[in-house]
Amino acid sequence: MSRILRLCAVAMVLVLLQHEAPQDGRLIGQAQADDGDGGGGDGGDGGDGGDGGDGGDGGDNGGGDNGGGDNGDGDNGDDDGGGGRDAPSDGGEGRGVRASNGGSGGGDPFGAVIDFLFGTEGSDFVEDELIAVRLAVADRTALLNAGFRVLLEQPLPGIGEVLTILAVPAGLGSEEGLGVARGLAPDALIDLNHLYAGGGTGCAGEACWGARLVGLTPLPATACVRGAPIAVIDTAVESSHPAFAGARIETRSFLRPATPPGASAHGTAIAALLVGTVHPEARPLAPGASLLAAEVFGADDDGTVLADAAAILRAIDWAMTRRARVIALSLAGPPNALLRLGTQRAAARANLVAAAGNGGPGGEPAYPAAWPEVMAVAAVDRRMRPYRRGTRGDYVEIAAPGVDVLSAGVGGGRQAWTGSSFAVPFVAAALLRARAESGGDPQAARQRLARSARDLGAPGRDPIFGHGLLSDPGNRCW
Repeated sequence: MSRILRLCAVAMVLVLLQHEAPQDGRLIGQAQADDGDGGGGDGGDGGDGGDGGDGGDGGDNGGGDNGGGDNGDGDNGDDDGGGGRDAPSDGGEGRGVRASNGGSGGGDPFGAVIDFLFGTEGSDFVEDELIAVRLAVADRTALLNAGFRVLLEQPLPGIGEVLTILAVPAGLGSEEGLGVARGLAPDALIDLNHLYAGGGTGCAGEACWGARLVGLTPLPATACVRGAPIAVIDTAVESSHPAFAGARIETRSFLRPATPPGASAHGTAIAALLVGTVHPEARPLAPGASLLAAEVFGADDDGTVLADAAAILRAIDWAMTRRARVIALSLAGPPNALLRLGTQRAAARANLVAAAGNGGPGGEPAYPAAWPEVMAVAAVDRRMRPYRRGTRGDYVEIAAPGVDVLSAGVGGGRQAWTGSSFAVPFVAAALLRARAESGGDPQAARQRLARSARDLGAPGRDPIFGHGLLSDPGNRCW
């Protein structure tokens, strides 16, 4: 659907649904673009846990946060102003199809209409493609004879497999083609080439509070120099950003030649939290660490940034061959059999940490975070309230700062960011410290963070905060 037709349709829907609009301005907030500090207004304090607060005065369009007891429900109302997935405020795109990663959440009819009009309910995989490993010679021959074509074949020595990307025969479609391919090669592992979205948006607000909240005490500038690299699998990283002066960053793109790159703001912000200096008062979370920046997000014509499963799998493999022992995945999407295999293989030697998702409290589980091999991170604000659009579920393992977190911004500047993506670097840096305290054992490091977490919400592990707030991970970096 063209942009003009979509805008016309939005205008018609606004008229038709006007009588259903809430009186507190939230519908207006949700209609705003994801531009950082627009739309959501200044939602007020949200109250202090327990009594739930009074939600503030709602600002211009905000509708205020209602606290809701039990640490409230917070992001101060001034994120990107709408239900639905969080995309980086700088836009970008993915392959002509979009990931279904939680929709508008909360049962909002207007958000559902916007999702429909702008395609977020559409395919969550690359059309007419499959990905496969464990293809025997006979399997490959059978597939080629049936009209499948090999688009890419690449060894993945880090996880011990060979990845094949297949084009589906004309007229079959991806899902029908998957059934045919699995029938022709029953011993191979074949799946759709699923798509994954980033998880966060820029917003206004004070920062430099996150590291203090979770006890990531400042370390010397060279503290992590001797340790293994941290891998960030995300958009491209703008390594020329002033925040990275003196940082050690190795970049590699996993986009195919015909895929234009997505905008780099999201990955740059994630990387800057780990190894950049974005503010005189805020030191890097992993000072001196070597960073492997794997670009997996491509752009389509309409501006949405998406990564396919094949690119993510290849990036994980690269990270393992480069000896990364902490892998940060600030992305979310559907389950995928090959990506699951990759995370299982990598988890034998490395700690994988991923965003729990931004699909709202009733959203579907976000992958790869929802797999047991991966540490799922939820976002909280500076008052330890859950990010109101964070996905909840039994897979959530730990909570960390992810609301109004200061990091690198576009054009060489800095800005505050919100979303579960931005909680990931805090846990990634904490895992470096926990591994140092546990002799490099990935499971022992993970257990250390679970034991030391500050319990929030219901006693014990819960679907909002997991084991609780990240706390006291250690004071040395490898």
